[in-house]
Amino acid sequence: MLVALALTLWAIYCTYDGLGPFLIYAQRPLIAGSVAGLITGHPLLGLLIGATLELAALGVYTYGGATIPDYQTGAIVGTALAAGAAGAPAAQAAIGIGVGLPAAILLSALDPVGKMVTTALVHRADGYAADGNARGLAMIHWVSLVPWVAVRAVPTFLAALAASGGLVKDITASIPAGFVQGMTLAGSLLPAVGFALLLGMMELSRYWYLLLIGFVGFAYLKLPVLGIALIGVAVAMLFVTLKRDEPAIVVPEPDAEESTVDPRLTKQDLRRVYRRYFWSSQISWNYERMQALGFAYAMEPVLRRLYPEKADYVAGLQRHLQFFNTSVLVGGPLILGSSVALEEAGTPKSAASTKVALMGPMAGIGDTVVFALYNSIVFTMGASWALQGNWLGPAFAAVMVLVPYALVRRWQFGFAYREGKRLAGHLAAGALARVAQGATVLGFVVLGGFIPSIVKVVTTLTYRQTTTVQGQPVTQSVAIQDRLDELLPFLLPVLVTAGVYLLTVKARLRPVWVIGIVVVAGVVLGWLGWFAPSAPAKS
Repeated sequence: MLVALALTLWAIYCTYDGLGPFLIYAQRPLIAGSVAGLITGHPLLGLLIGATLELAALGVYTYGGATIPDYQTGAIVGTALAAGAAGAPAAQAAIGIGVGLPAAILLSALDPVGKMVTTALVHRADGYAADGNARGLAMIHWVSLVPWVAVRAVPTFLAALAASGGLVKDITASIPAGFVQGMTLAGSLLPAVGFALLLGMMELSRYWYLLLIGFVGFAYLKLPVLGIALIGVAVAMLFVTLKRDEPAIVVPEPDAEESTVDPRLTKQDLRRVYRRYFWSSQISWNYERMQALGFAYAMEPVLRRLYPEKADYVAGLQRHLQFFNTSVLVGGPLILGSSVALEEAGTPKSAASTKVALMGPMAGIGDTVVFALYNSIVFTMGASWALQGNWLGPAFAAVMVLVPYALVRRWQFGFAYREGKRLAGHLAAGALARVAQGATVLGFVVLGGFIPSIVKVVTTLTYRQTTTVQGQPVTQSVAIQDRLDELLPFLLPVLVTAGVYLLTVKARLRPVWVIGIVVVAGVVLGWLGWFAPSAPAKS
């Protein structure tokens, strides 16, 4: 019972962290599964299951509020049930992946339920705003977190409670060894899904050749993942330096309005606004207005200070309760700082128009740079170490989220507040476009090394070959994998990833179907013994 409660509390924090502060991005399966392993007393299991689901989830984020598989809960539930399973750690990990992946897919059906409840709550917030009731607005904002965590915490608690009994061990003890073999292979193939989804989001036709740099670095030069990443950084810097003619993304200028600067805001006011946004930007996300309530909640202290007249204060709350959605890491703090400056300058119309002008372009740039590229590189490196049983993996990912995320958000807010009305799109968007290009180049180089190093599959098939030795025919067994390695090292991982890419991009199959195909193929081929994650030891 205590373990079940601890896992439930961890699931609640994971959900909150991905909606608010992004301290360690605990919502990602690598972090969620690793800590779940510690809670259950099976740290290695947590590492293996979390890392495998992390690689399957690469590039999969809730862009625009999209519903995706609940990999966080899948990692926690899979680890909890695997901890209660019978067998060796490798067999337990295979069972955990076999449970966690379907659980992540099935539990995604609960995600819209939580979002619909918050959609109903935002209308109550409208009433509080019309009354100028800041406490009521804040209450609705924080209460909106409850449905988000409930649809994840309840399944986690029930699964963890079931794992604490002996039933799981009895069931798993009867699972055929062939199925465990197959799930082990499926787990090693699943990263191909994440890599394929990621490539589908990137400009593959333009930068495909950069994949070769990373592939050669790993396959022929035997460079470690960190070495390939450093080469990628160098190539990215070279690209950005040489290609300064890239067109900037043009953001419309806000409406012209006479500014009456009145520096009435104190540093404490600014800190209060930023802290509110930092700790709770998306906890009241809803289908109708998305991040609007979180933005209005952050702006409330400034509006209260600037507009002593109730009518003006109410108008300010209602103004910032209008639809708003952007990247909360690169974009949101920038727009918040600009809105504060424009409200202080007495130009509320410009504050509203600047929000509208910047939120779309910043969402595209921010989501691409942070989620699709930066996160994918950081969490792939972390997962690759975690698969080796190394705790450096989740620790590295957590630190690479905690420090850069905090610094970048704080800088954006301060910069935008200082710039105020001068923050129109050309310079900021042009600089961010170059950052996006550099991140794309880096992403391709590292992906070229990640694919052969993380997608693990070899064939165990052999064929008989007859040769003549000293005039006598000699028949010997030849491993097909040896011949493939002579042709091109790591050919099978590349072919698997290419095949999954064709299914996702060319055949346009939904990721859930692609995952299902990969898992079924892995189970069948692994059960038959034709393929394995690694070559059997030679006697």
